[in-house]
Amino acid sequence: GSARGPVGRLIGRPVLRLGSRYAVRRRRALTGAAHPAAGDVLTFLVRGGPLRTALRELVAAVEPPVVLLGHSLGGIIALDTLIEAPLPGVRLLVTVGSQGPFLYETGALPHLDHPEPLPAHVPGWLNIHDRRDLLGFAAAPVFPGRAEDIATDNRQPFPIAHSAYWSDPAVYRAIAERLP
Repeated sequence: GSARGPVGRLIGRPVLRLGSRYAVRRRRALTGAAHPAAGDVLTFLVRGGPLRTALRELVAAVEPPVVLLGHSLGGIIALDTLIEAPLPGVRLLVTVGSQGPFLYETGALPHLDHPEPLPAHVPGWLNIHDRRDLLGFAAAPVFPGRAEDIATDNRQPFPIAHSAYWSDPAVYRAIAERLP
């Protein structure tokens, strides 16, 4: 498009062609690398009932107040379980590096259709994400007034950034400051 300017138009197509050739030649390796995490998320989205049931049973078996803390897929499971039905003992949801906001925006979160608001029974939500973590999404812009985002900078490249939260003392401080 013309918005890229003459230099962008000149180098844009060759760069896209090179990238496409590389991806086509390495398709099996690229797909194989993405499959484990993507496969787990897709499986939950289609057949997550038993996991939601197990989480509800676990929460019912412990004394409140309960904080649900989930990283990545764990955050999706916790969020979707809380959306599906109230869990009275849960006082705080903490998601770290979660795709929940993205799944909601794309209409893929099982129990909440976009643009429906987050149900009132969902407790306070702390969402921690890193701009270098391509699998971690901000929640506050998607759920205004319902989610609090903490943006951290673990100074790690993706995909390492997705697991680097746990080496950042600021993450632990943010969680500790909000515990009921």
